[in-house]
Amino acid sequence: MAKLTLRDIELVYDGESLTICSVENEDARLTLDEHAVEELIHFVETIQRSQSAIPDDDNRRQSFRVPILRRDDLQVLIHFRGMEFEGRPENVSMTGVFIKASDRDPVQFQIGDEARLVLTCNDESIEMKGVVRRIARNGYGFFFPACLRFHQVDPPPEVRRLVMELQRRWMMYRTD
Repeated sequence: MAKLTLRDIELVYDGESLTICSVENEDARLTLDEHAVEELIHFVETIQRSQSAIPDDDNRRQSFRVPILRRDDLQVLIHFRGMEFEGRPENVSMTGVFIKASDRDPVQFQIGDEARLVLTCNDESIEMKGVVRRIARNGYGFFFPACLRFHQVDPPPEVRRLVMELQRRWMMYRTD
Protein backbone atom coordinates (compact mmCIF):
# COMPACT_ATOMS: atom_id res chain seq x y z
CA MET A 1 0.00 0.00 0.00
CA ALA A 2 1.33 3.43 -0.99
CA LYS A 3 0.45 6.51 1.04
CA LEU A 4 1.25 10.11 0.17
CA THR A 5 0.34 13.27 2.08
CA LEU A 6 0.31 16.64 0.28
CA ARG A 7 -0.42 19.42 2.75
CA ASP A 8 -3.96 18.60 3.91
CA ILE A 9 -4.71 15.91 1.31
CA GLU A 10 -3.87 12.23 1.72
CA LEU A 11 -3.62 9.78 -1.20
CA VAL A 12 -3.74 6.06 -0.48
CA TYR A 13 -3.30 3.44 -3.22
CA ASP A 14 -3.69 -0.25 -2.40
CA GLY A 15 -3.06 -1.63 -5.89
CA GLU A 16 -6.74 -1.69 -6.85
CA SER A 17 -8.24 1.59 -5.68
CA LEU A 18 -7.10 5.12 -4.97
CA THR A 19 -8.53 6.99 -2.02
CA ILE A 20 -8.17 10.75 -1.79
CA CYS A 21 -9.20 12.32 1.50
CA SER A 22 -8.76 15.33 3.71
CA VAL A 23 -6.28 14.91 6.56
CA GLU A 24 -8.46 17.13 8.76
CA ASN A 25 -11.81 15.59 7.82
CA GLU A 26 -11.89 11.84 7.13
CA ASP A 27 -15.52 12.07 5.99
CA ALA A 28 -14.35 14.11 3.00
CA ARG A 29 -13.05 11.29 0.80
CA LEU A 30 -13.17 10.04 -2.76
CA THR A 31 -12.38 6.47 -3.74
CA LEU A 32 -11.60 5.54 -7.34
CA ASP A 33 -11.73 1.92 -8.52
CA GLU A 34 -9.10 0.38 -10.81
CA HIS A 35 -10.87 1.58 -13.99
CA ALA A 36 -11.26 5.14 -12.66
CA VAL A 37 -7.57 5.18 -11.66
CA GLU A 38 -6.62 4.27 -15.26
CA GLU A 39 -8.82 7.11 -16.53
CA LEU A 40 -7.19 9.51 -14.08
CA ILE A 41 -3.71 8.42 -15.22
CA HIS A 42 -4.75 8.90 -18.86
CA PHE A 43 -6.15 12.35 -18.01
CA VAL A 44 -2.92 13.43 -16.26
CA GLU A 45 -0.78 12.12 -19.15
CA THR A 46 -2.95 14.09 -21.60
CA ILE A 47 -2.42 17.26 -19.59
CA GLN A 48 1.34 16.68 -19.45
CA ARG A 49 1.51 16.17 -23.24
CA SER A 50 -0.46 19.34 -23.95
CA GLN A 51 1.67 21.38 -21.56
CA SER A 52 4.92 20.07 -23.02
CA ALA A 53 3.96 21.71 -26.31
CA ILE A 54 4.12 25.08 -24.53
CA PRO A 55 7.65 26.49 -24.35
CA ASP A 56 9.15 26.70 -20.87
CA ASP A 57 9.96 30.38 -21.33
CA ASP A 58 6.56 32.12 -21.21
CA ASN A 59 8.25 35.46 -21.74
CA ARG A 60 9.82 34.41 -25.02
CA ARG A 61 10.65 37.30 -27.28
CA GLN A 62 8.49 37.40 -30.37
CA SER A 63 9.38 40.96 -31.19
CA PHE A 64 12.45 43.19 -30.75
CA ARG A 65 12.20 45.73 -27.92
CA VAL A 66 13.08 49.23 -29.05
CA PRO A 67 14.49 51.36 -26.22
CA ILE A 68 12.94 54.81 -25.84
CA LEU A 69 15.96 57.03 -25.29
CA ARG A 70 14.36 60.46 -25.51
CA ARG A 71 11.19 61.30 -23.64
CA ASP A 72 9.70 63.21 -26.56
CA ASP A 73 10.07 60.23 -28.95
CA LEU A 74 6.99 58.45 -27.58
CA GLN A 75 4.26 59.62 -25.25
CA VAL A 76 1.83 57.14 -23.68
CA LEU A 77 -1.48 58.18 -22.16
CA ILE A 78 -3.08 55.49 -20.00
CA HIS A 79 -6.86 55.29 -19.47
CA PHE A 80 -7.73 52.95 -16.61
CA ARG A 81 -10.89 52.69 -14.49
CA GLY A 82 -11.99 56.24 -15.22
CA MET A 83 -8.53 57.73 -14.68
CA GLU A 84 -6.20 59.18 -17.27
CA PHE A 85 -2.47 59.65 -16.67
CA GLU A 86 0.80 59.75 -18.55
CA GLY A 87 3.07 56.72 -18.56
CA ARG A 88 6.79 56.94 -19.24
CA PRO A 89 7.71 54.28 -21.81
CA GLU A 90 11.03 52.47 -21.41
CA ASN A 91 10.70 50.35 -24.53
CA VAL A 92 8.18 49.35 -27.16
CA SER A 93 7.77 46.39 -29.48
CA MET A 94 5.31 45.12 -32.07
CA THR A 95 3.44 43.39 -29.24
CA GLY A 96 3.51 45.84 -26.34
CA VAL A 97 5.11 48.57 -24.29
CA PHE A 98 6.97 48.63 -20.96
CA ILE A 99 6.06 51.60 -18.76
CA LYS A 100 8.37 52.79 -15.99
CA ALA A 101 6.69 52.93 -12.60
CA SER A 102 6.46 56.27 -10.85
CA ASP A 103 5.53 57.30 -7.32
CA ARG A 104 2.99 59.60 -8.98
CA ASP A 105 1.13 56.74 -10.70
CA PRO A 106 -2.45 56.82 -9.39
CA VAL A 107 -2.78 53.01 -9.52
CA GLN A 108 -0.83 49.84 -8.78
CA PHE A 109 -1.47 47.56 -11.76
CA GLN A 110 -2.06 43.84 -11.34
CA ILE A 111 -1.42 41.05 -13.87
CA GLY A 112 -4.43 40.87 -16.18
CA ASP A 113 -5.53 44.50 -15.74
CA GLU A 114 -6.78 45.99 -19.01
CA ALA A 115 -6.26 49.62 -19.97
CA ARG A 116 -6.66 51.77 -23.05
CA LEU A 117 -3.33 53.22 -24.18
CA VAL A 118 -2.84 56.13 -26.53
CA LEU A 119 0.65 56.10 -28.04
CA THR A 120 1.81 59.29 -29.74
CA CYS A 121 4.85 59.68 -32.00
CA ASN A 122 5.38 62.50 -34.53
CA ASP A 123 1.95 63.96 -33.68
CA GLU A 124 0.35 60.71 -34.84
CA SER A 125 -1.61 58.82 -32.19
CA ILE A 126 -2.82 55.26 -32.07
CA GLU A 127 -5.11 53.75 -29.47
CA MET A 128 -4.53 50.19 -28.27
CA LYS A 129 -6.04 47.92 -25.66
CA GLY A 130 -3.24 46.88 -23.32
CA VAL A 131 -3.22 43.98 -20.87
CA VAL A 132 -0.70 43.93 -18.03
CA ARG A 133 1.39 40.82 -18.60
CA ARG A 134 4.50 41.65 -16.60
CA ILE A 135 5.13 43.53 -13.38
CA ALA A 136 8.68 44.36 -12.41
CA ARG A 137 10.20 46.42 -9.62
CA ASN A 138 10.68 49.33 -12.03
CA GLY A 139 7.46 49.15 -14.05
CA TYR A 140 4.87 47.12 -15.88
CA GLY A 141 4.59 45.58 -19.32
CA PHE A 142 1.45 45.97 -21.39
CA PHE A 143 0.70 43.42 -24.10
CA PHE A 144 -1.33 44.46 -27.16
CA PRO A 145 -3.73 41.55 -27.89
CA ALA A 146 -4.60 43.02 -31.30
CA CYS A 147 -0.99 42.45 -32.41
CA LEU A 148 -1.05 38.69 -32.07
CA ARG A 149 -3.13 36.52 -34.41
CA PHE A 150 -3.07 32.74 -34.38
CA HIS A 151 0.00 32.83 -32.10
CA GLN A 152 1.92 34.92 -34.66
CA VAL A 153 3.02 38.55 -34.37
CA ASP A 154 0.78 40.45 -36.78
CA PRO A 155 0.34 44.06 -35.63
CA PRO A 156 -1.89 46.58 -37.37
CA PRO A 157 -0.05 48.78 -39.91
CA GLU A 158 -0.10 51.83 -37.63
CA VAL A 159 1.70 49.88 -34.89
CA ARG A 160 4.28 48.66 -37.40
CA ARG A 161 4.91 52.24 -38.59
CA LEU A 162 5.23 53.57 -35.04
CA VAL A 163 7.68 50.85 -33.92
CA MET A 164 9.73 51.10 -37.13
CA GLU A 165 10.00 54.87 -36.73
CA LEU A 166 11.16 54.47 -33.13
CA GLN A 167 13.63 51.79 -34.20
CA ARG A 168 14.99 54.17 -36.88
CA ARG A 169 15.46 56.88 -34.23
CA TRP A 170 17.13 54.45 -31.85
CA MET A 171 19.57 53.46 -34.58
CA MET A 172 20.37 57.15 -35.20
CA TYR A 173 21.06 57.76 -31.48
CA ARG A 174 23.32 54.73 -31.03
CA THR A 175 26.99 55.53 -30.58
CA ASP A 176 28.66 52.10 -30.84
